[in-house]
Order: sequence, then C-alpha cells, then structure tokens
Amino acid sequence: MNKEVDDKKSIKLDLQAAFAFFGKYLFRYFPKEGYLQLSSYVVSTHDTAGKITDLKNNHFIDNIVDSEKLFEAMDRIADGAQSATVVLHAKEGTDAYRISLNSSEFDEEGKTTEAVGIIEKLDHYTNRSEMVSALGNNFHSIYYVDVDNDKVYTYRVKDEIQGMFGELLKTIPGYTQLITEYVSNVVLEEDKLHMLSELSVENLRRQFMIKDTYQHDFRIVRDEQVRYCRAKFVNVSGVGELHKMVAGFSDISPEKQREYDRIAYSDPVTGEDNYDSFKKKIRDRREPGYLLSMDIHSFKIVNSICGVAKGDETLKWISDNILGVIGEKDLAGHINADRFAIYCANDDISDVIRKIEKINLQLQKVSNALKIPKIVPYFGVTRWDPGKKVEEAYSEANFAKNRIKDRKDVLYQVYSQADTDKILEEKRMEDDFYKDLKAKRFEIWYQPKYDPKTNELVGAEGLVRWRDSSGNIIPPGRFIPLFERDGLIKVLDEYVFRTICEYQRKWQLEGKKIVPVSINLSRASLYFESVVKRYHDIAGRIGVKTELVPIEITESAAIDNDNIKGLADRFHSKGFPLLVDDFGSGYSSLATLNMKCFDTLKIDKSLIDYIGDLSGERLLTHTIALAKELGLYVTAEGVERKEQVEFLKNIDCDSIQGFYYSKPLPVEEYEKLLG
Repeated sequence: MNKEVDDKKSIKLDLQAAFAFFGKYLFRYFPKEGYLQLSSYVVSTHDTAGKITDLKNNHFIDNIVDSEKLFEAMDRIADGAQSATVVLHAKEGTDAYRISLNSSEFDEEGKTTEAVGIIEKLDHYTNRSEMVSALGNNFHSIYYVDVDNDKVYTYRVKDEIQGMFGELLKTIPGYTQLITEYVSNVVLEEDKLHMLSELSVENLRRQFMIKDTYQHDFRIVRDEQVRYCRAKFVNVSGVGELHKMVAGFSDISPEKQREYDRIAYSDPVTGEDNYDSFKKKIRDRREPGYLLSMDIHSFKIVNSICGVAKGDETLKWISDNILGVIGEKDLAGHINADRFAIYCANDDISDVIRKIEKINLQLQKVSNALKIPKIVPYFGVTRWDPGKKVEEAYSEANFAKNRIKDRKDVLYQVYSQADTDKILEEKRMEDDFYKDLKAKRFEIWYQPKYDPKTNELVGAEGLVRWRDSSGNIIPPGRFIPLFERDGLIKVLDEYVFRTICEYQRKWQLEGKKIVPVSINLSRASLYFESVVKRYHDIAGRIGVKTELVPIEITESAAIDNDNIKGLADRFHSKGFPLLVDDFGSGYSSLATLNMKCFDTLKIDKSLIDYIGDLSGERLLTHTIALAKELGLYVTAEGVERKEQVEFLKNIDCDSIQGFYYSKPLPVEEYEKLLG
C-alpha cells in the first residue's frame, strides 16, 4: 500500500517536473479560504513554503507591476468563472508571466471551491508576442519602456531607425533621451514641440489615468518627402498608474493618403463622388458624351418642413436613384445642396433624354417612399468632347438649366450657341461694369408718381439705365439678373442710392420742390448685416433726410427673407419709409399685408390690368380697402389708361405711377417737373 502511494507521489512529482522543464509551475487556489497551495515540486526545488495565505504581502506578487489584474482574475474565479488568464510584468527588468486559472470544483451555489493554476514565465520571444498583441500587428518598431527605472528595451526596430539610432538603442537609453533624439532628427520642424509635449511622461500619466492606450499622429521627413507616422502607447501597469508601457511606431502614410483621398473626393452626404472626383474622372474619358447639371425645384421646402436630417437622407436617396439609372460608363457626382452633375458616355442625345426621363420617374418614387413633398428635378444638358474643360461644360449646362428654373412644366433644356453668345455678352458686361460705373454711364431715370385726385406730383421711383460706350441704352432686364447672380448688384444698389441722394440734396439747395424718390433694394443687398447702417451713413454724409429716399423691397424678396421684420425695424429706426413692391405679381398673400413691416403697398401692373373685369375690380377694391384699414399708403403701378385712373381714384388709391402720367424720364426732364 505504501509502495502504491509512493509511486503516485513519484508520478506526480515527475509530472510537475515536466511542467517545470517547459517553464510552467502548478499551484492550486482555494477562493473561500483565500490561499494558494504551491506544487510539491516548487516547494522541494525552491525552498519555499507550500501554502501562501497572505496574498497582499507576498514577495512574488509585490514584484509585479500589474498585480491588481491577478486579484481581479481571482475574483472572477471565486464568482464561478470557468477560467481566467492574465499576463503580468515584473517591476524590475523585462520579465513577464502568464498566470492561468481553471475552476475544478464548485459548491452547491456554483461558486468555485478549488481551481488549478499554472504560472508560466514568458521568454524573450513569447514576451515579444505579448508586446505585438498589445499594440496590434501593424507597428514597425516596438519598445518596452520601464518607466520607473527609465529604461527602453527594443523588441523590434525598422531598418531606417536601426541605421540612425542603433548605437543609442544598444545602451538601453532613457525614454526621454530616446524621444528627444528621435524628434530632433526625424520629426517635421513644425511638429517637434507639440510631439515632445504629447509624448512626455507627464502627459502619458494624465492620459493613462482614464484609459490603457494613447496614440499620437505626427509627420516626419524621409528622403526629402513628408511621411505620416503614428505612435501608440499601451499601459501595462493598470489604470491610474504608470510603471511599464509598450510603445509602437508605424508609418501610416498609405492610410493617411486613402483618408485624404476619401475626404477630398467623397461627398459627406451621399458617400459617392463629389464635384472634384467627378471632374477628375471625366477628364480621363476619351469618348464624347453629354454633361448634365441637375437641380431640384424648391428643395428647401424639404429641409424646412421635414428637417435637415431628412433632407440629407433624401439627397442620399436621390444619389442612389441616379446611379441606378445611369450606365456603367456614366458618372454622377453631388455638387452641393440639391445640385448634381451627371456624365452620359453616349453620343446619342435621345438616349440621354430617356435617362433624364427615367431619373425623373425614379425621383417621384423617392417622394412616396420617404413621405416628403414631391421631388421635381430639372436638367441642363450640354455636349462634352475630350479635351473640353469640365468647368466650361458644367457652366454651359448650368446656364441651360437656369433658363427653365422657374418652369415646372419643362424637364430639361439643351445648351445652344445662342446661349454661348449670351454668356459672352454677360462676360463683356461684367468686364465693363466698374469702368462704366466710374464713367457715370449708369444713369438714374425717374418715373413720377401722381395723386389721382389732384394730379399733383407726389413722388417718384428711381430707376437705373446703362448707356454703353456707343451711346446705346442697355435694358435693365439684360444686366440686373446678371448682377444679381454675380454679386455686383450690391455695388450698383449703393451707386443708385448715393446718386439719388446727391440729386435730392442738389435740388434742395436750389430751392426746387422736393418729393420722396424711392430706391429699389435688391434681395442680395438685404442679406448684408450692415445694409441699414451703410445707407443711413450715405444719406447722412450727403445731407439728405432718410424720409426723402424711401426703400422699395419686392414682395418675393420680403417673403424669402426670414429676418424681414428685424430688417424693417432697423430701417424704420433710421427714418426710412418702406414700400413693398410688385404686390400681386405672384407671391401676393394676406400674410404680406399683415407683416406690419411696410408703409406703402405698391400694387403690380398685373392686378391693375384686371380693371374692366368685374371679378378683378372686386379683388382690387377689397385689397386697397384692406390695405388702407391696416394703415398702408397705396400706390398703383403700370397705369396706362384713363379708365384705370378713374377707377383707382374712386376706390381711394393714394398715388399712381405709369405711362398714363409719365414714362420714366432722364434726370434733365424730371428736373423740369420740380419747377
């Protein structure tokens, strides 16, 4: 019997010795009693006590940097976990240990009563594997940093770094010494100070107070080229402490380049090509085709009613539907807002039109699917041939598209040579603008306003006319829309206002009859925060009371401006009367009358032309009556016939402007009316 027991002990010792041969030592853990029982082999070969009851004050555990991890693993086992494994690092040197626990016996509540453990000392290569595992596999240079003893041990180093710092690394340098040397010799000059601060031990301690890892991207110079690198640090000391850490360095230039390409060429809303990517791809095409500019009628309604998030979702759906219609050789890109560009690699315009019509049908389905207002696109189309500038072609397509932007009954417009001629003409006008402004070729003409009851002059509207170098008058309809698009209208608005103020002052000093002369302010000028102060200062410097230069704002511009009430209050505070122009030209509504922003209502010619029609006359009668009840002065525009004058006089219209009394007059002729 004794021999059988002795044989079992011998086999057990042989098994433990075999584990020890491979650097693994066995122990048992008893959670309820709170002690460790070392194997008999360890006891016999290391002259140590077999039972460790005071875990908090054990020499081996005290020498471990991250001992808290061991206690956490023991707690998991005590709660009934089947297994737990931790890697621990010694406070001195570079030793590392892997401790594995496996529950073997449990009580009735499922709590572990006994667990088998293995202590495994990790050799140099295993330890290196642990370092790589901590960082990930994409770091070219890896170091183990003993912060307490200020030592840096190399586990992997890239050839370029070995060539520059090999001798220094052999000395097991201090961390600060190595980082300073690296930054000084490799890092881009403008990144040096920031990198020294970010990678300092003090900053790393702060970072590791809340997390186990920290990374910093920076730039280096190699072969006279800037490269992008990443430094990553993993704390192996436990959260809140810093004794040992692993540092990895990697060249991330390819990753950065992909990121920059994605940012540069990918649209953030649709995730597809942006305009830069669209242009880049189309330039490489060698076959002719057609370039399309697409826009959505009144898309801002989607944003205002459904919200910006729903608007972005809609744009993504629009993009997906366009890509679903066009062919493999075609291209599409999101320009901005609700504008898209499409390239059809097809020389047959009829095929292009079929694609346009199919896109239109698909977008109607988008409206239904997303439960949003109807999506109505419109397109400008122009031919593109290899070698043609994309920007030029896109500009042509835009021009064609803008010709139908106010027509929902027309889906597309093809660019023509006549459009080219118009573009060239507009370019000439833009080029001549400042030169002719300085030469005073922009003339102020006056259309008088008369009181229909007394036939007396009670005011005028200042109008601008452009006389070119040949002495010909350029109609306002040719240059006003252009200047509204390119922003020159703000300059022209101020010129007209200043010139009218100067004439008002001149006539005042000459003792002539002075009546208010109203000035049209474009919608573009309304969006400048300083517009009220600017115009008040101009009138003040010239010496004209603001009540003599009222401001006219079209009804459509007033409705489109969300801040019209605040703007009107600022104009009124400076003494400017305000007139709402073109009332009834398409935007007319009772809400406009109730805005309480205006002093005068100017009724558009389109309503005046209703005179003679019973329903139209009733509409005019009630409109003027309501305006008067709200305290508004009423002016009728475009009055051309005597019966119109008589009707307006009978319904108490305050003043009349139109060809019946006078067409617009140049300043010399208008001046004669002042006496």
